[in-house]
Amino acid sequence: MKAFNNNVALVEDSSGLEWIVMGTGVGFQKKKGDPIDESSIRRKFVAEQSTSRKPLLQLLKDMDSEVLDVSVEIIKNAESQLGVTFSNNIYLTLADHLNFAVKRATEDIDYADTNRWEVKNLYPKEHQAALDAIRLVFDRLDILLPKSEETFLTYHFVNGQQTKKTRIEETLKMTEVINRIIEIVQYHFQLKLDEESLNYTRFITHLRYFFIRQYNQDPVDGEEMDQTLLEVVKDKYEKAYQAAEKIAALLRQKYGWTVSSNEKLYLTLHIWRVTNRQTNE
Repeated sequence: MKAFNNNVALVEDSSGLEWIVMGTGVGFQKKKGDPIDESSIRRKFVAEQSTSRKPLLQLLKDMDSEVLDVSVEIIKNAESQLGVTFSNNIYLTLADHLNFAVKRATEDIDYADTNRWEVKNLYPKEHQAALDAIRLVFDRLDILLPKSEETFLTYHFVNGQQTKKTRIEETLKMTEVINRIIEIVQYHFQLKLDEESLNYTRFITHLRYFFIRQYNQDPVDGEEMDQTLLEVVKDKYEKAYQAAEKIAALLRQKYGWTVSSNEKLYLTLHIWRVTNRQTNE
């Protein structure tokens, strides 16, 4: 075995396959040939696995051990804060990203960030986790990451919650789609949605899963609904259904997506809930 730091090590199984293992203390005071307590392993990856830029093993060899430690700590804190278990992929992508971000920060390089406001409002919990991550980097490494990292780290935390492997580009598109949907709803009802309300949070959560289903062409669970039920919803929540129709038309025109009757029903109900209290105040 080879320890990269106290919490990350390279090991070999009985078949000769090399693995990167992560877990509290897996590499602590370990030397070549020492066994590892399998119960301490939290995550493991085949050593030949690649990130977008380089093989995992090479990535870890090139990375400062302190950056790797901070990356693992950030992920553990974010999981606790968000109440989720991230996919394995975030350990690779975040460590790689953070290593590059730290180097940029020492060279005083920042990127233009035009999506910070949308990201802060669409993913408030993940954005707060990103702020905490930036603070942790400063505390541990004495390096202040640039403001653009608020957005980039938020995207990593959003991606890490998906069941399928996602890319930053997909999350950027999700942000764009959700933002357009909110604009349609606000314009249609001529009101500004209350971003602090529980119904708004529920609406955003629904839109995130709605986007994933549309993007991956996964139909909503259940058979196509009885048209009679749809007519009842259209009649009872007429204005909300009109907004859902406008959203469906936009998605069909811009992305070629077809929104099913089931999706329109659920979208209508969420639109009605997020707007009803405000329109009746």
